[in-house]
Amino acid sequence: MESRSCAWQRPNVGSLAAAVVAVLLLPTWLLSHGSTASFSCQRADENGYATAGCPVKIGCHQSNGKCVTVTVWIKDEDLSQAPTIEIASLRKEIVRPVIKYKRTKNKWHTKKNRGEIRVWCHESSQLHRPHSNNTLTSWELICDCAEAEVQLPVTVSYSAASIRCSVNYTIPDPVPKFSFSVNRASKSITITVESEDKVSARWCYKQSAHYCVQGSPHSNITTIDPAQSRSALLSIPYLLPCVCIQVYYTHTDTLRKTVCPFQTIPLQDVEDVWLSSEVTLYESSLIWSAECPARGLLIFASLCWRHHEHLCTPLLNSSLEGQEEGSTLIYNTSVVDKHPQMCVKFSLQGSHNISCPFQADMSSWHVYLEALPRILSVYLNSSVPATFSAQLCVLTDSECASRGPIFSVTAEAASASKIDVPLASITERPCVQVWQSYPALNGRRILCPRYARNRWSVQVVAALILLTMFAFLAIFVHSLTKKGATDCLYIQKPVLLVCSSEQSPHISAACALASLLRGDLSATVHVALCAPSSQKQAGVGTGVADLGPLPWLYGQWEAVRKAQGKVLIVWSPEAKSTYGKWRQRTRRGKDEAEDEFKRNAGRWGKLKKDVEDKKQVIQSKPSAVIEPVFVAALACLEGALLEHKGGGVAFVYFQGLCHSRDIPKAFRDVPRYCIPQDFSGLIRELGGLRRTKKTFWWHCWPRLISKAVSMWLVRQLARRLQTLLPPVQRTKAQR
Repeated sequence: MESRSCAWQRPNVGSLAAAVVAVLLLPTWLLSHGSTASFSCQRADENGYATAGCPVKIGCHQSNGKCVTVTVWIKDEDLSQAPTIEIASLRKEIVRPVIKYKRTKNKWHTKKNRGEIRVWCHESSQLHRPHSNNTLTSWELICDCAEAEVQLPVTVSYSAASIRCSVNYTIPDPVPKFSFSVNRASKSITITVESEDKVSARWCYKQSAHYCVQGSPHSNITTIDPAQSRSALLSIPYLLPCVCIQVYYTHTDTLRKTVCPFQTIPLQDVEDVWLSSEVTLYESSLIWSAECPARGLLIFASLCWRHHEHLCTPLLNSSLEGQEEGSTLIYNTSVVDKHPQMCVKFSLQGSHNISCPFQADMSSWHVYLEALPRILSVYLNSSVPATFSAQLCVLTDSECASRGPIFSVTAEAASASKIDVPLASITERPCVQVWQSYPALNGRRILCPRYARNRWSVQVVAALILLTMFAFLAIFVHSLTKKGATDCLYIQKPVLLVCSSEQSPHISAACALASLLRGDLSATVHVALCAPSSQKQAGVGTGVADLGPLPWLYGQWEAVRKAQGKVLIVWSPEAKSTYGKWRQRTRRGKDEAEDEFKRNAGRWGKLKKDVEDKKQVIQSKPSAVIEPVFVAALACLEGALLEHKGGGVAFVYFQGLCHSRDIPKAFRDVPRYCIPQDFSGLIRELGGLRRTKKTFWWHCWPRLISKAVSMWLVRQLARRLQTLLPPVQRTKAQR
């Protein structure tokens, strides 16, 4: 019995010009049965089929997918003995070809007789003439369309005097046509179908010729509906050689068309192989399993000794032979030294993956190294009797190259042993490789002295020493900086500080500035409200509470001007409104302001009597001091500007509490400083740089160090002011 496919060609028929062929055609056979088969029988060349096989051929119909074409070649001697042809598919039909001699017009005829179909094979009398050169010695019977169903076998049996045989054939299930494109960057495949019906698509790992397993739960089946879209995107986690795509119709038990786009091209991303593989350790074997069959991956496995996370030294003659079993490789580890640092290195196309599956309790012997002058001592402790060997080696990135002779020792069970390995004349950093030589175990342990194994420790110690030096240098510079603040930045001339607002942040900031000038720059600062007792201790004399606001201000103004000091007026938003009111009261002109200054200065002695009566009021109400002192300072400044003697006055405002535009344009020629931003400029204004004839230039810091000191003082003041400013104002200051 033979099985045939639908890929065949009809055999060549001899020239019809040499013979008159009678045609017997039955278009429709037995309409009651609904059959669409038609039969024909004609002369044919006996070489049209293989004589050694069954002279029956079944093939796909060219236009009808639900029927097949059956061709039977019959010899002359068989046709004369009434052969039978049985076609079994949806129903069983028996066909009997019969030779017919007729002189009339050539036609083929068929006739049903007692359940069988008789097909007349017409023989022309011209073929039997004495001088006829006929070479058509056999007949060809054709059934054009025998009914059949998909996946249902069709059997044709031929019974003749010379041969009995049968042929089976099954109509294949239709598969959809599609195209695809691969995007390696996103690890995806786009499928586009040509069918108008719904189809399903998925990706899988092909394990064998007839088995493609679903890779993971994420590789769900995707349904493509051409009414909505002809394309679908399949995301694949690993682009492996065995990854295939399957497209098939959605009805049950349909044929799947499988395409493997990476099977015939070289593997490009070896990392996907390592990510999709798994290593499992058993008692005496190590199993490496992957998604693809192991025979398609040339995996090489060997042992290496792991020093740390990024260094595993390969060991010579330590290859492991793997036994292929489907998608797994099985390695025998019964004779491998199972130390936690003994690892298995898998290699593929120059890429490596290291696995360290052994645990600490799997090893039967332990070793440690002691470095002595000119000798490396190896101490061994084994739970079983064995012979151990040791040899010097030089560690590189690719191996530990052996040096010198091999030293061995035999150890008893549960006993300690020692091997002394002399260093001889090796100038390189030597290590020692130790292994169990009998019974032999595969793998060597590489032990390096501390100076070789922990070569980074020297650099760590050097870094700590360098860090310590930097710390001492920072402390030294800090002490020099503090010293420079008193030696090189010293304000000798007095400073008068005048407040302009009764607001608490303004007063706190002004007092912080005064404290900084006194404490860090040793300046003599006169201020109306900040620590009057300190002013007395500084030799100022009588305070505001003793004299009153105006006499105190006029007296301090004259004293500071005579000493060539500086008057600092702290400006604020409230000062702008106070200045406007004062200007309304002093519209008599600049000359009257100067006379008022001289007249009030002459009344100094007369006002002492009134001061005693108002002393308690001034101490309890800051507003009785700040506004009169500020107005008097404005009057003094006005007079000084008229006399062109305003060089000793400067405005100060605090960042976040005030702005430069709040200062009236009438005082645009007066220097102004924003604190803490312009603190270094304020120091220069106050004459902070110390210059004496007796001090040489090398006794003081260079100008660059002086600027650094000023910057440090600015940071100090900024830290203090940040703690004093209200939260809203502090935010504005940061902006």
